[in-house]
Amino acid sequence: MRFAAIYGNGGAMGFTPQQVDQMSMWQFMAALEGWVKSNSTDEDEGKGTMGAQQADEIWNWLQSKNDVPLTGIH
Repeated sequence: MRFAAIYGNGGAMGFTPQQVDQMSMWQFMAALEGWVKSNSTDEDEGKGTMGAQQADEIWNWLQSKNDVPLTGIH
């Protein structure tokens, strides 16, 4: 996910860029998942959900980035 998309999604959820910077990726993704669920209809269910392969790819990417801030801002 590009940083513009992260900040854009954060803004849609009501967060400022500074609040997004202070979140871990796990916190941000949990907030995003909750926001999507609360703003989706039953017709949308299953669309846009993350599959196991995508989750594994993100996990592996996060594991390879140890000790590096997710936003690059200290």
